[in-house]
Amino acid sequence: MAILHIIANHLDADAISKLVDRSDVNDGYAFMDDGVYVLLSKAVTSFGPRPVYVLADHADERGLLGFKDISVQLIQMPDLVGLTASYAASMSW
Repeated sequence: MAILHIIANHLDADAISKLVDRSDVNDGYAFMDDGVYVLLSKAVTSFGPRPVYVLADHADERGLLGFKDISVQLIQMPDLVGLTASYAASMSW
């Protein structure tokens, strides 16, 4: 059962690593609010082929759009709503 992990808080590299280790390869990750600071971390590559989404407006408000990683998909709030419907479950962090 794939889970969409919605992260609204800034996670350091160690916390991101633990999150990835404890989740399934089919899970997805959506970063919003201060969670978008993941764009500043090289730890974003630890997600591997798993989908990583970042709310574009939240990244823009924090001046982070220039840090977009190729493996990150920028989304809008309606996209996040659609993602929550497409995953079997969601979990907020």
